[in-house]
Amino acid sequence: MLKDLVLAIDTASVRGSLALLQGERLLAEYTLESPASYLNRLLPGIDRLFLDIQRQPTEIKAVIVSSGPGNYTGLRIGMSTAKGLALGLDCPVVAIPTLETLAANFPFTPFPICPVLDAKKNEVYAAFYRCKQGFPEILGDYLLVTPAALADRITGPTILTGPGLERYGPWWQSRLGRHAVLAPPELRHLRASALGRLGLFRLEHEQPCFLDQLAPFYLRPAEAELHRRPIN
Repeated sequence: MLKDLVLAIDTASVRGSLALLQGERLLAEYTLESPASYLNRLLPGIDRLFLDIQRQPTEIKAVIVSSGPGNYTGLRIGMSTAKGLALGLDCPVVAIPTLETLAANFPFTPFPICPVLDAKKNEVYAAFYRCKQGFPEILGDYLLVTPAALADRITGPTILTGPGLERYGPWWQSRLGRHAVLAPPELRHLRASALGRLGLFRLEHEQPCFLDQLAPFYLRPAEAELHRRPIN
């Protein structure tokens, strides 16, 4: 895969990202930040990537996609697009957890990294990572907790990052003091280039996903799914 063309797709939050990589070389990366739906912007954005670097979609040898947690609709659209491309091009697809991609923005820090996404209902999605040899490794489980419960888990200097800081960052800073190392704004968002780097690493060391087993990782069921559940 070191010389093959790889497409990375992130639609896990309001601010999406697309990237084309050839091995470790980043060829193009776009941010999709608009009130418009990914349903209307994702495929045109992918077409624009290829147009700008004068390559063809048929050259894609792997698709990397964010698996979640995150925005329910965005995850479904991104996952469906990745599946369709992989099926049409007969190429592998790799799904990477959203929080892992956020942690990958800090490959060489000695501190634990805690990426955070706003889960609404006064809760956040979070996890703790340490980066080893430039790649994040999760410490413990994925979390769906209140901001206060997350703060209780932080006992030393920790890098807090992710879109969740927009709402809760100042509160954590006040609560945790110097133990809360808030990431700068430019490093708080998901980047498809980081997603692609993680996906390439997985392809080199693990098996790709089977398409029939590929599904978004919500952590919390969507409201529509909760309403469909039978009442005992």
